[in-house]
Amino acid sequence: MKKIIICYPPLTLAKGCPTLGQNRQFQYFKEPTYIYPIVPAQAATLLKQAGYDVMWLDCIAQGITDERFLEIIRRQKPDIIAFETKTPVVKQHWKIINDIKRQFPSGRVPLTVLFGDHVTALPEESFQNSRVDFILTGGDYDFLLLNLCNTLNELPITHYQLPITKLEPGIYYRDNDQIKNTGKFQLHWDLNTLPFIDRDLTCWQLYAYKNGNYKRTPGTYIMSGRDCWWAKCSFCSWPALYPKFRLRKVSNVLDEIGLLIDKYQVREIMDDTGTFPVGEWLQEFCQGMIKREFNKKIYLD
Repeated sequence: MKKIIICYPPLTLAKGCPTLGQNRQFQYFKEPTYIYPIVPAQAATLLKQAGYDVMWLDCIAQGITDERFLEIIRRQKPDIIAFETKTPVVKQHWKIINDIKRQFPSGRVPLTVLFGDHVTALPEESFQNSRVDFILTGGDYDFLLLNLCNTLNELPITHYQLPITKLEPGIYYRDNDQIKNTGKFQLHWDLNTLPFIDRDLTCWQLYAYKNGNYKRTPGTYIMSGRDCWWAKCSFCSWPALYPKFRLRKVSNVLDEIGLLIDKYQVREIMDDTGTFPVGEWLQEFCQGMIKREFNKKIYLD
């Protein structure tokens, strides 16, 4: 279990450009808007750090067609393909999963993984309508995907029996004809243990310019927390993914901002925590921005 593709498959939609990643409600844009998907990017970084061969493939942002996407899958022969789904496009994603499976009529067939708000709400539905292998529920699917890959990596590729004691809560899977799960997802990970996102691996430039939120480019995204201390907006799907609000340390966030300024010369940073932290955390953050003179170098949204 070595090669993993984290992707957004191609979607051809007459209504406009679909925005799935890092979006709390699905949207179509007439003018393409590519929002940097923080948690999938974090998943890719964790997996690479753990020694996996990771490929980032955003077919929507890269303009990759259906035919070329399937050609890439055939050529790369990944062990796992993981991607995010949302309600308006889940039926298309079921078809894509089935198309992927048909590319390998014999030999090793890639395992497919879905994550996101739709499958968190209705995890069994995708098993009933597609040949998906795993569903990751909740919002910490970066940690869950690493846990799943590490567990599978200890098993024979051709025929695995999942050791359920090694899988974290929140994972659904097939066991012959039955759909099983490891229980309700938990948000018990310390966000400060996460490495800074490998922006080169995750093609950050794809999302640095075509984004109406930016006044100055290049821009990029961070998340100081998951997700929102308010968590009462009915239009937002993320309170269901992140019912427990967690924060990174101020020093950790400031260090990442410094890296983005020095290494990537970003001019604007969007913090996409559901609601930006307040109180003592905010006071310390503002004082740190001024002390390090980041306030003179970037816009912060």
